[in-house]
Amino acid sequence: MPLEQTFTTSKYLNLEYWFFKILEFFRALANLELPFGVDVYELYRLILSVAAVVAVIYIFYFWMRIYETRKSGIFDKLKMPAFGAEAVVVGEKKKNDRWQNILMHTASPNPSDWRLAIIEADTILDELLKAQGYGGENLGERLKNSNPNTFATLDYAWEAHKVRNKIAHEGSQFVLSQYETQRIISLFERVFKELGYI
Repeated sequence: MPLEQTFTTSKYLNLEYWFFKILEFFRALANLELPFGVDVYELYRLILSVAAVVAVIYIFYFWMRIYETRKSGIFDKLKMPAFGAEAVVVGEKKKNDRWQNILMHTASPNPSDWRLAIIEADTILDELLKAQGYGGENLGERLKNSNPNTFATLDYAWEAHKVRNKIAHEGSQFVLSQYETQRIISLFERVFKELGYI
């Protein structure tokens, strides 16, 4: 192909011709005379205004649908982390793993697993109270220093901790049934829910 016959001046595809035709089309639209004295620019403004209103309605509709979906908790069921929330999910998984181990020990037919479940739950409670700034040398002191007005499940925590102390001090002499274990773990569960652990 000769140098003077470039892509834009080729006889097979003349871009200048097509640009000119597109320009002519828009000029014709601008000079279009509509019946009843309707101005073309007013018509364009009306069309664009209607399109903007429809777009706002769609945006509002989809925003409401997203809000309802989030409120229904479907995203929680999918276990899909939000963007940038990887560290939080890892922390949640670690907490939930410990709690799942406690529940697994509670369901075990072995009495030593029941004791282990209560001791582990008591350890988690101690860590939680320590992390939230409750003062004291041990869990008993932290519970004594707690305010029942700000710690609604304080009585449950005390009852569960007393059973843990009996396990620790009396050892195998302390008789513990699976039903009692489940009851104590349910007390820990209420406390953990209040403290935001589970």
